[in-house]
Amino acid sequence: MAGLDIRKWSWRIAIILVIAVVGYFILNMQTAPESIRPAVGQVTDPLLLPTIEKYADEVDADKGDPEPRMHLGMTYEAATLHSLAEATYQQYVDLFPKRVIGWYRLAVVQERQGNLEKAIQTLKEAATLAGSRMDAPHWQLGLWLIDAGRIEEAKKSLQIASSIKPNSMPLQIAKARIAIEEQEPGVAIDILNNSDLIRRVPDGYVYQLLGRAYRAAGDVEKAREAWGRAGNSKPRWGDPWTKNIMGHAVSLMAMRQEIIQLVNEGKIPDARKLIDEYFSYEPENRVVRRLDAMCDSKQGMVGKAIQKLMLLIKEDSNDAVSMLLLAKTRLGTPKLRTEQGLAVTKNILEVVIGIDPTNEQAKILLDGIGTIQSSKDE
Repeated sequence: MAGLDIRKWSWRIAIILVIAVVGYFILNMQTAPESIRPAVGQVTDPLLLPTIEKYADEVDADKGDPEPRMHLGMTYEAATLHSLAEATYQQYVDLFPKRVIGWYRLAVVQERQGNLEKAIQTLKEAATLAGSRMDAPHWQLGLWLIDAGRIEEAKKSLQIASSIKPNSMPLQIAKARIAIEEQEPGVAIDILNNSDLIRRVPDGYVYQLLGRAYRAAGDVEKAREAWGRAGNSKPRWGDPWTKNIMGHAVSLMAMRQEIIQLVNEGKIPDARKLIDEYFSYEPENRVVRRLDAMCDSKQGMVGKAIQKLMLLIKEDSNDAVSMLLLAKTRLGTPKLRTEQGLAVTKNILEVVIGIDPTNEQAKILLDGIGTIQSSKDE
């Protein structure tokens, strides 16, 4: 009889637990917040708005389902609508606090809005949840800690990342950056003089670091050569969800990013086609107009490229990006490397430094012009 009573009570307890769990999920669905939607007129992109509305409707139809809410956040992130992405990801981590993806994406959009300290704290949550299962939160945390000047903390995060995946690109870059910060340029140069790393890291970022390292080592000529091949930005490193984010890129911003990638890869005819399509939506976009000029330069139409860059500068006398591109284009054109041509280029770079005194690339190129002029005088 006692055994029968135990079995009867066991069934009752099981039923109570099932009812409690079901009740919890029903309550969670009822109390979960509605989707984050843009204000009227905030999003006018003809490619983007229908996608946002679709995912927002799916969130509101089933508020307890994590998938559409993450899709909505990724769509905002891909479109660089970071405040909307942050609000959406914040909802996600509140509802699903044990999922690494929510904390990671929330940290990324916080950092992209300039909230580095906040992003570091958020990413620490992701790193704790990921443990030894995933290297990305650890190396990303290490890179941000380097940005914040917290080198010893960065080393600890990078050590964990190295124990999981020892030869990843971000990890190598992080080690080189630490070597530069710790006044060990030779170590950084050894890491960065890697053709595979140079090829795989986008926008000439390795050359940016090599420029800094060679200058710290006192090799001005190699520093000038490296900066001449460097890009102007810091790469956004791929993580386990990068492909998903890119899959949600259905905006004019996404089209710009694709054009940039095609130009960097030297696929100029493909870039041209996409530029023409882009101009049908937004013909005056300055970023794409610069890319259009870069295509001209890469196809040997230097005069045409220079005219387009000069027009951009005429429209905005503080456009340091177009000025720097103009200077690099002139330096890469043999017939403009005469004494008079170098003087014009030098003046352009001096204006860039006047606008942005921290522009390291302009300083290195300016030093390079001085070296060229000195060699001509000898």
